[in-house]
Amino acid sequence: MYYIIILLVILITIIFYFGMGLFAPTKDIEYDKYDLKGKVVIITGSNAGLGKEIAKKIGKLGAHIIFACRNELKAKEAIKEVFEFSNCENDKLEFMKLDLLSLGSIKEFVNQFQNIKKLKCDILINNAGIMWLWEDKKWNNPITKNGGNQFNTQFLANYLGHFLLTQLLFKNLMENQARILNISSSVHSLGGFSLENLINDTSYTFQTYCQSKLAQIYSTYYLDSLINSVENENITNKATINAIHPGIFASEIVNLPFPLDRLYHKIFKSAEYCARAIVKCAIENQYQSISGKYFDDTKIINSSSLSYNKEIGKQLYQQSMDLIKDYLN
Repeated sequence: MYYIIILLVILITIIFYFGMGLFAPTKDIEYDKYDLKGKVVIITGSNAGLGKEIAKKIGKLGAHIIFACRNELKAKEAIKEVFEFSNCENDKLEFMKLDLLSLGSIKEFVNQFQNIKKLKCDILINNAGIMWLWEDKKWNNPITKNGGNQFNTQFLANYLGHFLLTQLLFKNLMENQARILNISSSVHSLGGFSLENLINDTSYTFQTYCQSKLAQIYSTYYLDSLINSVENENITNKATINAIHPGIFASEIVNLPFPLDRLYHKIFKSAEYCARAIVKCAIENQYQSISGKYFDDTKIINSSSLSYNKEIGKQLYQQSMDLIKDYLN
């Protein structure tokens, strides 16, 4: 029964993905056309998988990359790999500790970035995440405590941690007309949405992962409306924020038993391939003024009908702000 459920999850994902009809291959970056020297890029979860592939491509363009990761050893191994691939200046690849399961860690990261290092942010890529496909009470803790609150661990890592990071950097992002990319997923449309997931959901399952990705899209749309409402004569251009489904790829965050792991890596795209669309949306001029959209690869499409429910988006924003209020000052 266990394996049947896993196979069904994979099958549904495949059907949904190929049902999008987006078969045109995405070409790699034309590196000689871009120069990101002097630009600062924060990439969460850049020590492995998709995040590391994004860092490789952006590093090749000369940007100052902040590897915002929890594991310093893995991050420094990734920095070495990115350096060898990109041949960029070594001091432009920098590890800064960021644990998305700790709201205090996120606040300290932003303090180090803005107040101590006095850096500006030109591109923020909210990439890191975790995915649990089934109940595994031996290894996975569904609840993470921060202060007096407890949160669903998947929701905290995939959504609320990035929400706090973006809020704390908001002024910096606005002043630098930054591009904000929330790495979401087409699976956001699989299922409904419950605001209780932020604190009371004790599920380990794929359903909670899907809802965390839907929360990212709600947040993208609502923050875009807030950005548009800012009136400041000193700000002629504003930050942009978009959500993107880069494609279904063989992610390292998915842990499948043999032989499903082999099948998984055979069927789906590579992280390198899916990183192309993200980097293009982050750097190409044609996307500079686009905001509040959902991308599949590099194409703007409609997200699920549920994701356009403005009342849920507003309630999610208000509840999220209440949950992080102790970390905003």
